[in-house]
Amino acid sequence: MNRPATADRQDPSETRERALAALKQVVSHKPIAEINYGDIAAEAGLPWQTVKRMLGPREQFAAWLDNSAPVPADTRTRILDSAARVFARKGYLCASLDEVAADAGLTKGAVYWHFSSKNELFFALLDSRFKTEYEQHLPAALEAQQANPDPKAALLELLCEVLGRVEQDPDWPRLFLEFMGQAREPEIRRRLGDAYLSSYRMSAQLIARQHQDHGQGSPDDPELMAIFWSSLMDGLILAWLINPDKIDLKALMPRIVDLLWRGVRPAES
Repeated sequence: MNRPATADRQDPSETRERALAALKQVVSHKPIAEINYGDIAAEAGLPWQTVKRMLGPREQFAAWLDNSAPVPADTRTRILDSAARVFARKGYLCASLDEVAADAGLTKGAVYWHFSSKNELFFALLDSRFKTEYEQHLPAALEAQQANPDPKAALLELLCEVLGRVEQDPDWPRLFLEFMGQAREPEIRRRLGDAYLSSYRMSAQLIARQHQDHGQGSPDDPELMAIFWSSLMDGLILAWLINPDKIDLKALMPRIVDLLWRGVRPAES
């Protein structure tokens, strides 16, 4: 069977529901122990490789049927919370979806209902953190910065606030750094690249809106500013992760801000 042209563009949850509906149809006239990926693929009009990716091992077919009803929305949050704990405890490479399901008190089928792979689960975590960062933390921090009459002190306060969140949850940047190693895979690299580009756009929009809301007009090249600040913080956080006992970012930040404020040219004698 030729692979449908739309298979790669379809939403994973929709594709999974399509495969699951086909499984239910096939099991109505064939014993589940005899069903293979080809049977489901033929019924669903999907490549058998896609069916395998969506439904997992054949031994899991019965569990899919037992857990075929969509789980409540709050269960998805439970899965994400458990994934964050398990990934932090075991590391991304060593963690498994079985362990995530056990931590959440769910069956593996319930986890697969929402996430077709460990990669999909990580990207969902990444999306969740971006949403919190760009809808809650950064707007509040930028608003506080604009309210400070001393722009240099306001910048220091903003950067220290970002570092404070990193120090409160150091497992996340370590986990993200570990996942970056998967970027050898073209699809992972593409999705990580898209995530970064999206973060730059959101940061640029926040910067521009804050300037306009406070009567400062449009800043010059807000997306370049977003790339610069994001890259600076990524680099500083990486330096801290590698040498946490040698590099105290909070203590160094006033000097870093002073360096930025003066520029990198040598001081005039």
